[in-house]
Amino acid sequence: MIPSHTSDSIANGYITINQLSKLNDYDFSEPHRHDYYELFFFQKGGGQHEIDFVPFEIKAGSFQLVVPGQVHQMKRAPGSMGFVLLFANEAVVQSKQVLDFLLDHGSQSVEESNPFCTFSEEDAGIIEHIILDAWNNKSKQAVEILQHTLIGLCLRMKEIIGTNPGSNSSTYGQFRRLLVADFREMRSVSAYADQLNLTPKALNEAVKKQSGGTASEHIYKQIILEAKRLLLLGSSVKEVAFSLQFDDPGHFSKFFKKQVGSSPADFRNVHN
Repeated sequence: MIPSHTSDSIANGYITINQLSKLNDYDFSEPHRHDYYELFFFQKGGGQHEIDFVPFEIKAGSFQLVVPGQVHQMKRAPGSMGFVLLFANEAVVQSKQVLDFLLDHGSQSVEESNPFCTFSEEDAGIIEHIILDAWNNKSKQAVEILQHTLIGLCLRMKEIIGTNPGSNSSTYGQFRRLLVADFREMRSVSAYADQLNLTPKALNEAVKKQSGGTASEHIYKQIILEAKRLLLLGSSVKEVAFSLQFDDPGHFSKFFKKQVGSSPADFRNVHN
C-alpha cells in the first residue's frame, strides 16, 4: 500500500503544526507523500531532506516546501529540530499571489523550482516566535496570526526563489499545470493543445521557447517522475504500469528504460 497521507481538516482550510522533535501521526523518516503542502522550518540544522530524489541540506533558519504528490524522506541528524506547517490551498485562497506561486511551484520539478530557501537570522527569529506562540497557544487569535504568517512566508519564499518561466500567465505555465493534473489521461501534445486552444505546433514552440524542451519531452518526464515515485513507495512494476495506464507492463518497462537508462527494477534496487 502506498503511504499517501490525507487530512479532512487541512482540506477545509485548517493549518496544522507538528514539531519535528516530537512523535507525529506518521514517520517523517520513511518515504511518503500527501495531498497537502508541508512547509518545514528548521530551528537547528543537520542532516538531509530528500524531495523527489534530490537531497537538500537541513540548515538552521531554513525553509523547505513540499507540495502535494511529491515523495519525500527526512534524514535529520541528532539535534536537528524545527516545525512543519501542514496546509492546503484553502488556507491561502485569499491571496492570489500565494495561490499562483504554490500552483506554479507544484507544477514543476525540484530541479526547475527550488523548494529551499534561508531567511536572515532576524526574520527567522520573528517567524520562530510566531510559530512557537501558535504551537503553545491554540486560541483563535493565534490561529489567525499563523494564517497571515503563512501567507507572508510564501510571499517571501516567492521573492527569494524568484519567478520561474512557468508562471500561470504564460502558455508554458498553463501547459505545466494541465500536465500535472492530467498526465495519466492525456499523453499527446494535441490533447493539451486542444485544451489551450492552440495548434500542436504553436504549443511546442511556446514550450520550447520557455524551457528548451518539447511538449512531448515534458509529458514523458512527468510520467517517469510519477513512475519513480511509485516504485520508491513499494509498488510493483505491474502496479506502476497499470496505475500510469500502460496496457502492458512490458511496454512500460521498455518506455522506462529508454527514458531513464535502466529498468524499473534496477532503478528501485539502486534507490532502496
